[in-house]
Amino acid sequence: MPISDATREDAQRLVQRYPLARSALLPLLHLVQSDEGYVSEDGIAFCAETLGMTKAEVGAVSTFYTMYKREPFGDYLLSVCTNPTCKIAGGQDIFDSYVEACGGVLDREAGVMVEHAECLGICDAAPVVQINYEMYGPVDGEQAKQLLEKARAGDPPASNWSGTVPPVFSQVQRELSGIEDGVDEYLIGAAREQARAEVPPAYRSGETDLPVSHPGADPAGHGGHDFRDTAGLDLAPTTARGPGPEETDDPGKRRVADEVAEEAHYEGDEMADATAGASTGPTPGVGEQPASPEGDPETAPEAGDSPAAGGEQLSGDEADPAETAGPDEARDDDEEA
Repeated sequence: MPISDATREDAQRLVQRYPLARSALLPLLHLVQSDEGYVSEDGIAFCAETLGMTKAEVGAVSTFYTMYKREPFGDYLLSVCTNPTCKIAGGQDIFDSYVEACGGVLDREAGVMVEHAECLGICDAAPVVQINYEMYGPVDGEQAKQLLEKARAGDPPASNWSGTVPPVFSQVQRELSGIEDGVDEYLIGAAREQARAEVPPAYRSGETDLPVSHPGADPAGHGGHDFRDTAGLDLAPTTARGPGPEETDDPGKRRVADEVAEEAHYEGDEMADATAGASTGPTPGVGEQPASPEGDPETAPEAGDSPAAGGEQLSGDEADPAETAGPDEARDDDEEA
């Protein structure tokens, strides 16, 4: 279904909170889910268009996190913890009873979906069930059955932990997007400060070479008209996938891009050195190792060292026959003795 005009307006407010547009992807997916009830193909395309990303990138994120649903189900999501503590306490039996009662994990007629959940972080209350992320536990089989029945009737009880009656799924997703948290002006102001900082946000992430831009952004990756204008950056708008810094001859763009690239390169080198334990100087090759100074007690060869280890080869009468004899000769000498 098409994304509503109200959601499109809210999406622009979310994007303005970030100096780099693609940073808004997770809250934007929640916002789309609040509109459609799940993340549809239209929702993925909308996020990609809004953030200047590819649909493949958005799809990869939306399928990685289990809180983003890929099919509609209704108003109430029941999550049953089946990790060891809850499973031992009866969590698996609760999940199985839900699946049997619903005829699968979806009861479309009642608008309920059931899912396995990884550890919900409240093991002392095992077994635990959530309705739209509100916690209930510990629950026995009968209590769990009542939770399902009330959710299917559209009248879930208040959580025995928070005291909150779970809102419908679409409202929960709107809350998770952060669009109603009332801090727009602070976050947009913080993003503007980042955009006009001496070292602006990097236009590339550490994991991809795709430009981080969207309509109204500049090649260095600033977050759009508001940020560019406030920061006083006289950079022309580009398309969502406009030219990168290496493709422009404009001195202003070139300067910003060079500063960003230099900063990103420095951080990368620093991280590589820290990871590899690099020394402050180059490591000499095998043929470049300095010779050991003669008479230095710390580097002088130990007695009995082989030539390969730095010892000197004795010759003639100075050599100990036992040391210079081959293995067969040494064995013969032992037998004669």
